[in-house]
Amino acid sequence: MSSQHDQADRKNVGRSRAGLPTNLKGVAAVTSKARESEPKFRSVMLFPKKPSPLLSEKTAKSKLERPRGLGAAGKKMSPVQLEEIDKSAFFRPRSSQKEQETGLESLKAVHDRPGAKPIVPTNWRVNDAGLCPVPAYYPLEKSSRFIAGAKASVIATKISDCCRVMSVQAVYDHDAATAALRTEEHVEIHVALWLGTAPRYPECIIVELQRRKGDAVIYHKYCRNLLEAADGEFDSEEYAAFEERDRTYSKMAEQMLEGKKPSGDGTDRENSLLALEIAASLLKKDRMDARQLGMESLCLLTDPARTGMETALMSSRVVLTGSVQDETTDDDYAPEELGIREAILSLVQFGRLSEDGGCMDEGMDSDDESAIKHPEEQEHNDLLHNLALAVLSNALEVLENHGKRLAAEGKNAETVANAFLDETKEISSRDLLKTLLNVLGSAGKKPHDACLSAQCLRSLCEASKDARRRARDLSAKKVVSTALDVGRRTHVKLETETEKVLKTLAKTDGEEDH
Repeated sequence: MSSQHDQADRKNVGRSRAGLPTNLKGVAAVTSKARESEPKFRSVMLFPKKPSPLLSEKTAKSKLERPRGLGAAGKKMSPVQLEEIDKSAFFRPRSSQKEQETGLESLKAVHDRPGAKPIVPTNWRVNDAGLCPVPAYYPLEKSSRFIAGAKASVIATKISDCCRVMSVQAVYDHDAATAALRTEEHVEIHVALWLGTAPRYPECIIVELQRRKGDAVIYHKYCRNLLEAADGEFDSEEYAAFEERDRTYSKMAEQMLEGKKPSGDGTDRENSLLALEIAASLLKKDRMDARQLGMESLCLLTDPARTGMETALMSSRVVLTGSVQDETTDDDYAPEELGIREAILSLVQFGRLSEDGGCMDEGMDSDDESAIKHPEEQEHNDLLHNLALAVLSNALEVLENHGKRLAAEGKNAETVANAFLDETKEISSRDLLKTLLNVLGSAGKKPHDACLSAQCLRSLCEASKDARRRARDLSAKKVVSTALDVGRRTHVKLETETEKVLKTLAKTDGEEDH
């Protein structure tokens, strides 16, 4: 019995009651003991039998030929296999001019087939040899498509043309094979082209789309068309026919709402006044979300297809004249000034609102202050600027089509347009036509704003002969022609609107306005 206790005591020499070593000799005995098995890391060893395609040839060869090590007890130990990513695969040099010409020739051969559509110059030039593979442990978005048997340059050309047809603003990175898209509904999309490699994505080109900002439903509409274009299934003529049907249905809805009789108790008018007062109060707040909500409300209130003709007329009258009621009506419920017109002019001409939501002063240098603003605040001001152009475009379109109903008794659309241009210069000390031409001149950077500016110019020149003459004096034809070239390359809606502006400017003063 005592001998058993002596053996146990010798065994536990240098150990505490918990069995842990208490001296250096005990620590050495524990650390020198061979492990029975090596740990396995499942997140690292994806394919232990085959080296990863992202490994360099030298690393893969050394992994296959590396002898197994011997443990302290003489047992064979399998070393932990850590994959090393070959960074050179992501930084390949650009292709030569000859390789790019070869890619263009192959693209031309595809379009030269019988019945093929004419070639559209591409805005996205991707190098087939410089496409990067999908990084290790990178989760692809569900909105991705795997295309086999096609070159990346051809896919990029199709996506670029689809963006042009859908009038989507795009900033392309030719070297990284990525694109940053922005729709007219302020939805931001990121497009990336990847090279599929075995065994996960063998021999294919991967088109990945990510929604960075904006409405999810609108994003999926654009996403479906872009992926179909990448796969060669997008039909631009069918898309144009669908857009035309949508505009036809909108006009039909506008006519139906116009034929609807207003309630005799004045409830519709009171509701419209309440909506305008809420929008005006939101614009006067100092919060970004409140001001954006106010501008979006005005976009809806000035659209006859969404709110009805009576509400659109009242809202457009507020935007153009500054008052809800005309000179011939006397309404106790109508406020004298809402401040909506001043807010719209401040956003259109200065690019931002004052602290109280009113119009900026000419003494403030807009360019110097915007340069030191926070990027998020500048982005918010750009969004409000776009919404203000949309509100002004809707109001001027209502004036163009329903000028007699919008104007007071004894006046017409031309009188209202001339008075609006004169009053805007008194309020902001800037010429509105010159501001709209400046926005149109920057069509390469902001095509959506340029498109709305072209709509405003066309409506003003259609309604007023004086505005047409002043636009000619400001060399509007040259600016519009430059924007037309940008629209033909990148933006179909901008192309359509600038063509309409050129036709309007070509009219003589004696020609009747429609």
